[in-house]
Amino acid sequence: MKAKQLHIRIPEGVYKKLKVRCVSEGRSVQEYSANLIAQSLGGYPAEEKTVLIVDDEAIVRESLKDWLKDTYRVATAKTGEEALELIEKEDFDILVVDVRLPGKSGIQVLKEVKEVKPYIESIVITGYPTVDLAVDAMKLGAVDYLVKPVAPDDLERLIRATLLESKGKR
Repeated sequence: MKAKQLHIRIPEGVYKKLKVRCVSEGRSVQEYSANLIAQSLGGYPAEEKTVLIVDDEAIVRESLKDWLKDTYRVATAKTGEEALELIEKEDFDILVVDVRLPGKSGIQVLKEVKEVKPYIESIVITGYPTVDLAVDAMKLGAVDYLVKPVAPDDLERLIRATLLESKGKR
């Protein structure tokens, strides 16, 4: 991510409070301010967060990737097996997985991911919702269960909230 400098003036009293907060959190004022600004604009700053989208429908996979690529590093897979290979090779912060996939199902992918990399947060999407499926997904640690068609801005908000909640869990 390319960075630019920004100079701001704030009242001395605000700066002192900010400095105390940053020292207690072990961060610099600059890092804290940059994170705050980026979060307010919908970005997730500092280190680039990674999302893996697994869906056999190219239109869904690519449209979600296009929507998220300006904020996150996004990889895609069209099968469960392909997703598991990618997860074995690299770390992802978020897994967005369709339930119905050729080969291994999204639920099977979720099970295997939780065994090898339990820190990866997951969001399940499906065009065929059932209560049993939602319960299974949540038992396997999915943070949410979304019904297609998925609104990209809703997914982006959910990813952002999930990343903020899980910050520091790794």
